[in-house]
Amino acid sequence: MHTKEKTPESDYLKKAIEAILFLSPKSTIITKIYQSFPNIDRDIIDIQIDDLIEDYKKRKTSLLIVKDNNKLEMVVKPDFHSFNIFATGTTLSKSELKTLAYVSLNTPIEQSKIVKKRPFEDLKILKDLDLINIEKKGRKNILSTTKKFTLLFKKKK
Repeated sequence: MHTKEKTPESDYLKKAIEAILFLSPKSTIITKIYQSFPNIDRDIIDIQIDDLIEDYKKRKTSLLIVKDNNKLEMVVKPDFHSFNIFATGTTLSKSELKTLAYVSLNTPIEQSKIVKKRPFEDLKILKDLDLINIEKKGRKNILSTTKKFTLLFKKKK
């Protein structure tokens, strides 16, 4: 377990990571964050990332920071999705939404089964938006939804 010691440097680091996530149009690979701070130990960066995620969970804000595998992203909490119309370039087409729904309802599912029913181009867009994962299993690609998808589309009961 790491000990958290609040210093001006750690405060700056956490704010810098927050700025990176805010300015990134989509998920940021954590190794790119490491590369942004070459003189800082990765464990220290990981502590600040985890601390930032917890800060956002505790804040009374419309935003969350999502960590999914080796990626981070700042997203809008599900209660505020009705305002997604104000986001530029992230609106899904009717076809993409249908494809995403099909993957969601059948996850995990072989890619070959999806492309028989839905356009292949939709998968690339959904993958680029980090809404689906494509994992190689032998000679097959297996599709599943991501943590980001769950946060964005699953409503609380």
